[in-house]
Amino acid sequence: MKETVLGIIDVQRGFMPANEGERLDKAGFGQLPVTDGQRIVPVVKRLLWAAGARNTFTTQDWHPEHTAHFSDSPNFVTNWPVHCVGDTAGAALHPELESTLSPSVTRFYKGQECLQDGKDDLSYSGFYGETDSGLSLPAWLTDRGTERVVLSGLALDYCVGKTALDLATKLDLEVIVAMDAT
Repeated sequence: MKETVLGIIDVQRGFMPANEGERLDKAGFGQLPVTDGQRIVPVVKRLLWAAGARNTFTTQDWHPEHTAHFSDSPNFVTNWPVHCVGDTAGAALHPELESTLSPSVTRFYKGQECLQDGKDDLSYSGFYGETDSGLSLPAWLTDRGTERVVLSGLALDYCVGKTALDLATKLDLEVIVAMDAT
């Protein structure tokens, strides 16, 4: 039987619409919102329940405050508005997902580099994420004998898509994107 893991990509407050933060009375929402992003949270929670904590990882943008990833006049290609700065409310996972996660879910942080040029940005792909202790996502997947990854999260056209492509091409994994959870 193939070892399958669930990846929850960037389901963070900063990528959720501002009105979701108002509904929950929580800060950090609406920094770089994905339209209707909050709608995936119940679906991701069902996937999480099915996968179990041992076979689940999350990724989170964890940007430094000053980096070429950000611009006051973003082009939305190589630079963006300020979002998901590490250790801020915007970088936190959606509270309804966070409250569901087991402490044993492995968390990978990405985009921590202070970029001089947005063209060198690897922060879109969870492939380059690391845990607090420096364990890389590829090493974690290899250690588990992973053959298949089911991905969910925000957003398909950037972080979910780049992660899927990197895991398939660089690790030769079977990657399934749960479309109703992205």
